[in-house]
Amino acid sequence: MYISTNLREDYNWNPKMEEWKFVSSDDEELTFFEFNADFTMFTHTTPSITSSYLVKETLYDEESDQYEFDVVSDVGNKYLCILDLEQDNIRFIGNIGESNSWLVRHSIKKLWLEEE
Repeated sequence: MYISTNLREDYNWNPKMEEWKFVSSDDEELTFFEFNADFTMFTHTTPSITSSYLVKETLYDEESDQYEFDVVSDVGNKYLCILDLEQDNIRFIGNIGESNSWLVRHSIKKLWLEEE
């Protein structure tokens, strides 16, 4: 599966308000995701770097049509990655459960499969 994106939005967790606080957006940060057939690994290519991720656990929520992946990056960082097919975005959350949690949301431009 391949995903291209056309917007990046950054948020920080506000523990007092218990909500995500918008920090910035960049509609020139075009990125590309490539998942292997078994959804056990994927790469994420940005204008400045390509990172690989190992999927440790996958959950699918049929009601909201989203996948949740517990992932580890190629440098050992752990994230929650959410592929939200209903809202057309892919999100990364870091420092989960801490006061300095952050979220990066990429809006999906196009999603396609190998055979298309």
